[in-house]
Amino acid sequence: MDWNLKITDMIGDMPEHSTVIVNFVAAIRHQLKNSTCYVYSDNIQYHFQDSQGNNKIIIPDASINCRTKSRHGNIFTDAPRFVMEVLSPSTEKYDRTEKMQLS
Repeated sequence: MDWNLKITDMIGDMPEHSTVIVNFVAAIRHQLKNSTCYVYSDNIQYHFQDSQGNNKIIIPDASINCRTKSRHGNIFTDAPRFVMEVLSPSTEKYDRTEKMQLS
């Protein structure tokens, strides 16, 4: 498999970064209570093919997925329904360009 990986230097995030993620997940979890969709924090990977057929991996800060049968451990084999990124100086360029274009 050719996964076309990109390594991004992740400097320890500020507590505010985590607070935004936790607050979002908590708020959305309640709204999805009677749904087949689930909200996940930043430890979930998505492996899928982009529109050109290239294999991609993303780990969003938070995501919503309604196709839980595509899950294997902490890996989904499809694109999420929704992705949230909390921008930080070390990842903003990647988050706003390459990562955003994977949709």
